[in-house]
Amino acid sequence: MKKFATTLSVLAVVISSLVATAAAEVKIASVNMSELHIMFYKRVDAENDLRKQIDAIREEITTRQEKVKALEQKLVGIQKQADPTLSEAATKKLREQFSSVKNEYDAERQEFDTFVKRRQLAINDMRLRMTALLAREMHEVVQTVAAEEGVDFVIDSSATSQTPGGRVFPYVKPSMDISEKVIKRLNADAPAGFDAQAELQKVRNAVQQSASEQSAEGAASGDGAAPAAK
Repeated sequence: MKKFATTLSVLAVVISSLVATAAAEVKIASVNMSELHIMFYKRVDAENDLRKQIDAIREEITTRQEKVKALEQKLVGIQKQADPTLSEAATKKLREQFSSVKNEYDAERQEFDTFVKRRQLAINDMRLRMTALLAREMHEVVQTVAAEEGVDFVIDSSATSQTPGGRVFPYVKPSMDISEKVIKRLNADAPAGFDAQAELQKVRNAVQQSASEQSAEGAASGDGAAPAAK
């Protein structure tokens, strides 16, 4: 029994040693996927293409909306013609005209609402597919660079936690980051003059401006205002 216990102790020491050795040999790297997405030149191209499609859809929505408004104004015009002094025949004709235009308006309005909903869904679908395609290519490049660097495990340093403003990895050693190598590979075919850092700064500035505007709106609405003196 004593010999069995000794054997277990020795085995435990050996296993602990093996685990410690294996852990020491594991090479971990990090990438900031959020920044990579922003700095990826294909993201800029894809968003420009998507913006053009959205502009075309908005133009068509405006055209249809104007048609609905024209029918609405036509109904208002017919209503204004109503007059107690009109003959019965004239009143009947006016009612028939109103009914006809109202039916046309209702049909056009319903078609417009359906069109807007479908186009909104289409835009969301295009945006999701665009994001998925970019993410897939980014992941493939991360895997390629990680393999070349002999990395066993890559973490996303930009991953957020459920805590507002929190991160899954509050601290990541800078020397572990391979984002620069990944973005260099991603933008190997970027058009001349493309500045990844400028794109990143542009987004940062937009975020800061949005935060400042929200803060200003909150102050204007009285949020955080000092209580009135009694």
